[in-house]
Amino acid sequence: MHTNIDQALNVLYQRQISSREQLLKEMLRVKMTLEKLEENRSILSDHEQLFQLMKKNTEDELGFFPADRDDFFDIFEALKDIDLIDYTLEIYKNDRMGMVIAPIYLSKYISERINKLKPEKILITEAEKHLSGLREMINRIPEAEVTLTTQYKPMHILLQLVFGTYKNISIRFESIYTNCLQDEKFDYIYSLPAFGQKPDELSKEFLTRESDGIATENMLDHLNRQGTLDIIVPAKITFAGSEYEKLRSFITENYHMENIYILPEGTFRPTTAVKTYLFSIASEGKDEVKIGTFQLNQKALEIIDQKLISTKEFLSHEDWRIELLLAEDDENIQRFNSSHLKKVKLKDIAEVFRGKSILKKDLSLGSISVLNISNIENGAIDYRDLDTIDEEERKVKRYELVTGDVVLSCRGTAIKSAVFETQDKTIIASANLIVIRPKEKAKGEFIKIFFESPVGLAIIKSFQRGTTVMNINYADIMEMEIPLLPINKQQELINQYNEELKVYQETIKKAEGRWLSIKNNIYQELT
Repeated sequence: MHTNIDQALNVLYQRQISSREQLLKEMLRVKMTLEKLEENRSILSDHEQLFQLMKKNTEDELGFFPADRDDFFDIFEALKDIDLIDYTLEIYKNDRMGMVIAPIYLSKYISERINKLKPEKILITEAEKHLSGLREMINRIPEAEVTLTTQYKPMHILLQLVFGTYKNISIRFESIYTNCLQDEKFDYIYSLPAFGQKPDELSKEFLTRESDGIATENMLDHLNRQGTLDIIVPAKITFAGSEYEKLRSFITENYHMENIYILPEGTFRPTTAVKTYLFSIASEGKDEVKIGTFQLNQKALEIIDQKLISTKEFLSHEDWRIELLLAEDDENIQRFNSSHLKKVKLKDIAEVFRGKSILKKDLSLGSISVLNISNIENGAIDYRDLDTIDEEERKVKRYELVTGDVVLSCRGTAIKSAVFETQDKTIIASANLIVIRPKEKAKGEFIKIFFESPVGLAIIKSFQRGTTVMNINYADIMEMEIPLLPINKQQELINQYNEELKVYQETIKKAEGRWLSIKNNIYQELT
């Protein structure tokens, strides 16, 4: 931490000013007062006059100052020479639950994008998220007309204080999740919307109800005929059904997907670990789409595994899971995609649901057993030592497992699956598992075999919403395609699988016994 900022924060902490909102507000109060001092520097050392100047010029917007005139003087002295952006980045850098701050390497990449595209009219939404590198980005484009937005009053004041003197900068106090920037169009828009939030009030109907989808649709409406939107979105936009499927269709029917890149793991930590992509969407049509992965190399983004696919081929896919598109050179994926086997979505042949959320404090001696990820090893369930809860059976009936159910891990670090067999006790699935209950056209053992195949694993991974820690939504898995063979053929493959598995296990057991016996004989020769 910068020494001066550290010392200044201690001055505030000593006066019980400690929340991020309070810390930012008092810094803004000092900078607003400092601006007014330019007109009368003589009162700089007069505690009373300085205090009255502050109250007159800041309390309408920032509320009452929470201490006395001497406290304000000490705070003023501690903060007046500290850079406002550096200070804000410092107090928000470890904010796990609040504002996302984009890393400087992302701002540098966007700055290079702007330099390459050379837009005349630029929009950067929710500009406070880009404070790391924003000033440098704007200083590189003095000829461009730049609009910055924010929906938070303190951040609006901050942006005015930092950029208010720039003749090419316009700062707007508006939300991108409703009608905004009426009748304005831009050559280039950069946006990092909130992920997965549902705004309370919408001024019009959007294709989706979540903030990331709303922002995408809304910003596209503000592109010029030759404009480009760079927007960061969560993984679910690439494959989720229903509303997001409509959004993808809207984009492909009215715009052109130019690039889709996977951002590095942990780009927005600690606020979120969700897997994210950078979409580049252009107003004008093009012949190719670039897909790939960003890698962080010496504090700069570098594109690896880039692949060019024709726009026609891109549009032939129902979703945009680029992990599968990047893997299409893999022989197994290619064979699966080109095979003549009938393929169906899981939701058409099975009931899919997530297990019950159970906290550690809920575990107790009871009659209801709970199946968790830790009880699954090597494709089989260990029914010994299951956790239990004390609950009425009728209250957990919807989570009760029955013979033939396939359980699939949706959290953790590894993909695990197994087929459940009814025991002499009631067993329910935990929320860390997705349950696939086959209907008459499919057998659970067949689905499980496909899940653990190279193709099945690749498809499951493509639905991953998280990064290191897996996060798979049951509604997404419902959209997964699997081959549908006749029931008798499914059973034939299941029998063959189980017979060979039994031979394998017996062979391993014999080999282990032989190896143990030989080792013991050798050890005895040494004594």
